[in-house]
Amino acid sequence: MVDEISSFEKEANKNYGKLSESFPKGSINILSPDILNILITNAGKSNNIDYKSGDTTYTVTFSSYTKLDKDGMVGVYSDLPEDLDIREITFIVTGFHAKWDTEVTFSKEYMSVMPDRELKHLINFQRAVLKTGIIK
Repeated sequence: MVDEISSFEKEANKNYGKLSESFPKGSINILSPDILNILITNAGKSNNIDYKSGDTTYTVTFSSYTKLDKDGMVGVYSDLPEDLDIREITFIVTGFHAKWDTEVTFSKEYMSVMPDRELKHLINFQRAVLKTGIIK
């Protein structure tokens, strides 16, 4: 786990170290390949999962995912995916803002949020997921 956190911090600093942490952003790179697997695995264990980093707690609830069906059409599903062969997956997250929840969507390499949130939260959310890991 220490290696994953160290690698995560290097990626965060390399990609976003020169930007102001209070700068609002709509999307950032997924900084660790483990994050999506952790979110999906934990969502299968509980409807609401808390991920903590520092003094911030992010509560995550699975919403939906999309995938390319065999007929070539994009399907939208409200049950958890059985594998990572998906186009996008969306979670509803509290903790980015004091009063409002945030829609967080993951696609191949990116995490996007609606509405835009401060860069520090986009990075810290991914850090919290990685630090918490898969819940037993």
